[in-house]
Amino acid sequence: MTAQKVMESETAPSDKPRRPGRPRGGAINAQQREHLLDITLALYAQNGIAETSLNAIARKAGVSPAMLNYYFQSRESLLDTVVAERFVPLRQRLEAHFVEESSEPVAAISGFIKEFADIVLSHDWFAPLWLQEVASGQGLGGTLKQRHGHAGRERIRALLIQWQQQGLLNNQLNVDVLMTSILSMVLVPFTRFAHEPGFDTEMILQHTLSMVCHGIQPRN
Repeated sequence: MTAQKVMESETAPSDKPRRPGRPRGGAINAQQREHLLDITLALYAQNGIAETSLNAIARKAGVSPAMLNYYFQSRESLLDTVVAERFVPLRQRLEAHFVEESSEPVAAISGFIKEFADIVLSHDWFAPLWLQEVASGQGLGGTLKQRHGHAGRERIRALLIQWQQQGLLNNQLNVDVLMTSILSMVLVPFTRFAHEPGFDTEMILQHTLSMVCHGIQPRN
């Protein structure tokens, strides 16, 4: 081999061009995947879904945008994953109280309120994201409805009407407003006072339970 050929061999790139496929770094494990979803939810709650890009999530998580795109394909696919894996299980927890206590309005609604308060307290992203997105019917709310329907909510509505017809629930209540009112009575105080000194979650919970449980009682 001539000297020129040796030099060309030594200076030529050793790596062949990469073919399209999984980005360098290997597959993400379950813990890393959960961490990515945690960061996604935190950014959703902070900035809103529409303002949260895959690049922003990747930067916050310390991964490449290519990796995020490989595992979640698109912003819409990532949102679908967040809804299916994080919101739907919480919604099922809430709806379960109206299945387990289908003949006891006070027990069902009390359990629902306590469960909702526990969710708000144990998931920092939940309250701001719910107030921004779910209540509006857009973003998460729209995805929940389109992908997973509102069968549970319709069952609860039918049960509330049944309770009224049976004389177990104040018939002056509007069943279409009742659940939204209850959610607001937990969400708004928890969001408004959460960072103030002396914030007492138990006091707000008991306050809400007292107002709601007295208010839903049948009126003679």
